[in-house]
Amino acid sequence: MFDTPADAQAQLAQHLTRPQVAMVVEALVPTLVFRPQPKGKANLGGTRIGGTPDLPPGLAWPRRAKPADIEAIAKRGNAESGEEMRRHFRKELPYAFFAQVDLGEAKEKMKGQGTLADALPGHGRLLFFYDLSAGPWDNGTESARVIWDESPREGLAAHVPPPDLAAAAEDHRAEIAKVNREFKLPLPKPDSGTPYGGPARPMSLHATLRPPAIESLEMETRPALKAALALRSDGEESFRDAYEDLFTRAFDTYHGAANAGRRNQLLGSPLPEQSDPRFEAEVVSRFGVQHLSQDQWKAHEPEIEGGARSWRLLLQIDVGDFLQENGEGTVYFLIRASDLADRRFERVVAVYQQT
Repeated sequence: MFDTPADAQAQLAQHLTRPQVAMVVEALVPTLVFRPQPKGKANLGGTRIGGTPDLPPGLAWPRRAKPADIEAIAKRGNAESGEEMRRHFRKELPYAFFAQVDLGEAKEKMKGQGTLADALPGHGRLLFFYDLSAGPWDNGTESARVIWDESPREGLAAHVPPPDLAAAAEDHRAEIAKVNREFKLPLPKPDSGTPYGGPARPMSLHATLRPPAIESLEMETRPALKAALALRSDGEESFRDAYEDLFTRAFDTYHGAANAGRRNQLLGSPLPEQSDPRFEAEVVSRFGVQHLSQDQWKAHEPEIEGGARSWRLLLQIDVGDFLQENGEGTVYFLIRASDLADRRFERVVAVYQQT
C-alpha cells in the first residue's frame, strides 16, 4: 500500500488528522506483494501465481491422499457440496498448484525492511499447493502442501499438470459451459481457472508497508490505535470510518479484478475476511476441530489467544484473483514461528475464509 513511511505520511495526510497519521505510520507492517509481469516474461524458477511449478527430477507434484473420514468433511457442506467432495476425494487427485516464490528475490526485495524476510530461507523456491475443491471445508495441514525446493535453478524443468488433474479441470469447464449455454451466458475460456488450477501469471515481488487490519493480532499490540478506532455511538464520522474506507478502496475484492490481486501477499499481517486466521490455525491444531462453540471458546480463550501469536502468515491468495474468474474467499497458508525457523513446511496449516 505504501512504499515508505514518508509515502504513507503523504497519502494518509489527505484523509486523516496529523495525530491519526502518526498512529497509523507507527503501526505499519512490512510485507511483500505480487505484481504481474508482462505475458511471456516467465522465467524458470521465477515467482508466479497459478500455472504449473518448475520441478527438478525426482520431485513429484504432490497428491492428496483420501481422508480417513470422508463423511466428516463432506457433512460440513450442504447436500450438493457434500456429494461433490465425496466424488472429489474418491479420485485422490493432486493438489491445485497455487504459487511459486523465488526466495532469492524475496530476500533481495526485503532489504531495508527490517528482519521480516530473515525468517525465510535465502535460496531455492517455495511451492504452494492447495485442495480448492475441499479445502474451504477442511482447515488444517491436509488441505495444503508447501515444499521448499533447494535444487539449483539449472536443474529445473517446467511441468505440465498430471493427466488426472488436467482431466478434472476440463470436466469442470465442460460442466460450466453446459450450464452457461442453457442460460445463454459466455462460455469459459480454454485456460479459465478451475478448482484444479489457475492461469499462469509471472509475478515480481514488491516490498510495501500496510496498516494492520482492525481484526488482526497486530492491532492488539497497538492499544492507542485500537482505542482511537473504537466505534462511536453518536453517528458522526469517526477515525474508524476513515480507516475502514482506506482498506475498502485498497483491498476490497469486490471493487474489481485489479484490486482483488492486492490481497495476495507474502509474509506480514494477514488481511482477514473474518477474524484473524491465526486463531483458526490455533483452534484446528490444538483441538482438532474446525470451530469451537462460544462456551468452548470462552473456556479456552487465554491459551487460544496466546497460541495464535505463535503463528506467522506465510502466504495469502485471493481465490477470485487466482482463478481470474468469479470466485470468493481467501486462502491463508500459516506456520508456527518455531516450525518456520526449523524449515518444517510440512506443518503449514491452510485456512479458508469467505465473507
